[in-house]
Amino acid sequence: MSSDTLSNGHQTSPPTSDRETESAESSKATVKKKKSSKKGYRHHITPIHTTVAPSVLSKDAPPASYRGFMNLAMLILAASNVRLIIENYLKYGFLMSRPGTFVPPSDYILFSTTFIALPFNVIFAYLIEKMAIKPFLAELKRAKAQDQQPTLTPKILSINRRAGILHVINITITILYPTLMSYYAIFHPFLATVVLFVAVMLFLKLVSYSLVNRDLRLNQVSSQDKNLEGFYTVAYPNNITLGDIVYFWFAPTLCYQPSYPRAPQKFRLGFFLKRAGELLIACTMMYFLIEQYANPTLKNSVRAMDELALVNIVERLLKLSTTSLLIWLLMFYAFFHCYMNVLSEALEFGDRTFYLDWWNSGSLETYWRLWNRPVYHWFKRHVYLPLVGQGVPPIVATLTVFTISAALHELMVGVPTHAIMGYAFGGMMAQIPLITLSKPLEKWRGKGSTLGNVLFWVSFCLVGQPACVLLYYYQWVITHRVEPV
Repeated sequence: MSSDTLSNGHQTSPPTSDRETESAESSKATVKKKKSSKKGYRHHITPIHTTVAPSVLSKDAPPASYRGFMNLAMLILAASNVRLIIENYLKYGFLMSRPGTFVPPSDYILFSTTFIALPFNVIFAYLIEKMAIKPFLAELKRAKAQDQQPTLTPKILSINRRAGILHVINITITILYPTLMSYYAIFHPFLATVVLFVAVMLFLKLVSYSLVNRDLRLNQVSSQDKNLEGFYTVAYPNNITLGDIVYFWFAPTLCYQPSYPRAPQKFRLGFFLKRAGELLIACTMMYFLIEQYANPTLKNSVRAMDELALVNIVERLLKLSTTSLLIWLLMFYAFFHCYMNVLSEALEFGDRTFYLDWWNSGSLETYWRLWNRPVYHWFKRHVYLPLVGQGVPPIVATLTVFTISAALHELMVGVPTHAIMGYAFGGMMAQIPLITLSKPLEKWRGKGSTLGNVLFWVSFCLVGQPACVLLYYYQWVITHRVEPV
């Protein structure tokens, strides 16, 4: 075979011009040069390892993106949930029914009569304060006419005591009547929970309303802190109006003050509708999870509870923990982000710090300070600081706060389920030793530490809440002889 024939048997085309011949020879020279350079290759002597550096996943490494792991985790979570959805459907079918199907008709009447009574407590609180400002205004008028400083006259002190007694009676009725109706009359736990939740919120609001107005009244007469006048755009007693207390009733806060910071922008219809739509979607998802997943798990756990089958109880508890955690997260987003922002936008309420980044909590103490700011501010303002100001040790004041909170949790869970067993109360009081254990851990590992954060999630969300739900459901079944299947 000639030199113009390739090894595969194909014949090459001869160059048609001198330029093409030169180009071909140049290409052959380049190939030979490359081959000779490879034949003479030497290993480079420049060092590869020149710095001290940790592994990327080490704690000492600079911050890096874990987006790939997050994507993988989301895919695994999605695949697991799809499998659970299919498994649930094959086992139970479609369980959702129209909301309110199993609510007795009489419960709606009892719910309405209990709910309608709450505005009267608001009006009574306003009338009590209206009565209390009369001697106060008379003293201001007298002092101004005589160019003197107002003083605490016996009449003002007497009216203050009388107003305090009337406020105590009104506030007691605010919480007592819904409690009795929820425990003895309203059968369905959901309706009882709604009316009791609103009553507890109003109870806390009226406590704040009465205490703050009392101190504002005494402060103006005794001139203890004139700097308060610069904090509010409305001075006492101009804030004692029916419109003021109605605004406070609906405002997304539990702490009363004569005026609140208003939103810099006007009402935003798009923002309002977006939050309202998210609220509706979140509530629908919660209802679906309760009906389709939580109820079957709870029903299947009754026999294990009867027989005290520990392994089966633990299995039910772990299965319930996933559903209860999703419901709880949806509840948080629906209430604290959607509902509270809907109210704020409608009322032009400016301070919308209803929660902070509690999900990064490195201890339970941090969690309780961040997750529910309205309740945290109420307890700090009306329980903790007054007690500490009276010389009570901070640890005793903290214990008092948790005791009151535990009692309110038991009230809002035990009364609607007609099973005041103390589980919610005990769970809240158990936070104190858990805080004692987790606080040093947060100091040791730093705020937002992974170890402390995992302890928070496991103790509170993956064990505490599902166990409480399981125990109260079991008591509900026993109390009412409800067939679990």
